[in-house]
Amino acid sequence: MMYCRSCGKPLHESAPFCPQCGYSFAAPTLPATPAAPSGSLWMAITALTLSILALLILLSTAGDMDTLSKLSELESAFGGHSLKRKLAESAADSAVGGLVLALPGGIFGVISLAQKRGGRGMAIAAVVISAINLLLILGLFGLAQ
Repeated sequence: MMYCRSCGKPLHESAPFCPQCGYSFAAPTLPATPAAPSGSLWMAITALTLSILALLILLSTAGDMDTLSKLSELESAFGGHSLKRKLAESAADSAVGGLVLALPGGIFGVISLAQKRGGRGMAIAAVVISAINLLLILGLFGLAQ
């Protein structure tokens, strides 16, 4: 036989609560907490960093693209220019460099989102910036042709 901790009334051993005062003998249950994103932020940070670096590389060639289009107009009047070929090669090199950084950035961002790691916003930004980078790369390869 056991006694109620609240009112002292004798109780049966298997009683889940006291019939006199209502005191519960069951272990208190903790409210369910939502699962926090597990893992570290390294993958999302890496994805965002690679995507931003690729964007900076590609945007650094924006002036070259303007010059390249102007040289295309002048080429018809004055003949071929070695400078145009050099700028086209530079644009292709920048496109390859951007591709080397943009693809892993996008892949890391997608993996981070799929694994539901922390840094969801950074991973989404990395995927979006990588997609923009890929569009810029396609444009640079088109100009380099």
